[in-house]
Amino acid sequence: MTRIHAYILGNGGFGEGELLRLLAGHPAVAAVRAVSREHADLPLWKVHPHLRGLVEGRFDSEPDWRWLTDSPQPVVFSVLDDQELAAQLPALEKQWAELGLSERLVLMDLSPDFRLDHPGRYAATHGRPHPAPELLERFVYGLPEWRRDKLKGAKRIANPGCFATAVQLALLPVASMPGLGMIAASAVTGSSGSGALPGEVTHHPTRAHDFRAYKPLQHPQEAEIDVMLVAHKASRHRLTFVPHSAPLVRGIFATVQFEWPENAGGVSTASLTELYRRYYEGSPMVRIVEGTPRLASVAGSNFCDIAVATRGRTVAVMVALDNLVKGMAGQAVQNLNLALGLPEDTALRQAACYPC
Repeated sequence: MTRIHAYILGNGGFGEGELLRLLAGHPAVAAVRAVSREHADLPLWKVHPHLRGLVEGRFDSEPDWRWLTDSPQPVVFSVLDDQELAAQLPALEKQWAELGLSERLVLMDLSPDFRLDHPGRYAATHGRPHPAPELLERFVYGLPEWRRDKLKGAKRIANPGCFATAVQLALLPVASMPGLGMIAASAVTGSSGSGALPGEVTHHPTRAHDFRAYKPLQHPQEAEIDVMLVAHKASRHRLTFVPHSAPLVRGIFATVQFEWPENAGGVSTASLTELYRRYYEGSPMVRIVEGTPRLASVAGSNFCDIAVATRGRTVAVMVALDNLVKGMAGQAVQNLNLALGLPEDTALRQAACYPC
C-alpha cells in the first residue's frame, strides 16, 4: 500500500481536528504534520484535546516542504480560510515544482476557493474576483458519488461545501430528468459548521435555544448545486436554497422538494426509494433508509442517510450527514482514497456515536 506523508495547512479549526483523527487511523498514512502560526510549537492535542495520546507532534509555524520530498506519496490538505490558499497557491506551485513535488503531490482544498470552475461564476457568487483564476481549471470537484471517475488519479481536488454535499446527494439520482421545475431546498446545520471561534450564530447563549434562517436565497453553496444540475442537463429548473442554524453542534439535515414531471410517469415512495437504492448501489458511504434519516445515526461518521417521501407528484428527499465528516474532512479522505486508487471507504467505515 502507498505510504502517505501529509501536511495539513490549518488554523486549529474543527475540520483540521477531524482530519487528524481520521488520518491517524488510515492504514496508508505514515506520518502527518500540521501548520498553524497561531498555535506554533503547541502539541496538537492542546488544540484538539480528543487526540491526546493518539496523535503525536506539534504545530509547525511554517511548512517544511522538503519533508515531503522523500515521501512515496506527498499530500497536502488545506483548511485555510476563504481565498487564503488561492492567494498563496501560485507561489506554492512554484516552490513545489522547484522541489520536484508538483507532479506527485495531491492537494486537497477544503475551502470554497476552487469549487466553481469559472472566474465569472466565482465573482458573481462571492462578490469579489478570484485571486488565481488561471488555476481554477486544474481542480476536480470532489463529490465522489458524482465525480468518482474524474477523481481517480486527480492531483488537485476541491472539496465540496457541506450544504452542497447534502443537497446534491438528494438530487443526483433525478438531476438529469427534464422539467423538474421549482426545486426548494432547506437545510438545518449545527454550530460547528461556523468554525471554532465563537460568533453571533455559534456562541452558546445566543444559539442554545434558538432557531433561525441565515443567508436565505443567497448562500454561496447554491452555486455549487446549480453547476451540478446544469452539468446533468437539467432543464427548466429553478433552484432555491434556505439554510438554518439550529441548537446542535454537529450535523446537517436537508429537505429537498420538487414536483415529479408529468411526462415521467407515476411515482410512489416505494418506486422512488428503489430508484435511489439502485443509483447509490456502488456508493459505500450513502445509505438509503425508510421513513426519515436521523442525525444521531450519522454524527461522527462519514455516512450519509437518505430517505424519500411522495404524495401524488410531490416529492420530498431527506438527507442527514455530519457536516464535519461527510460534509468536510471525511469526504476529503474519501477523495484522497479515490485519487490514490485505494478502496473508497478506507479508514471511513466507522459507526456514528449513538446516542450522540
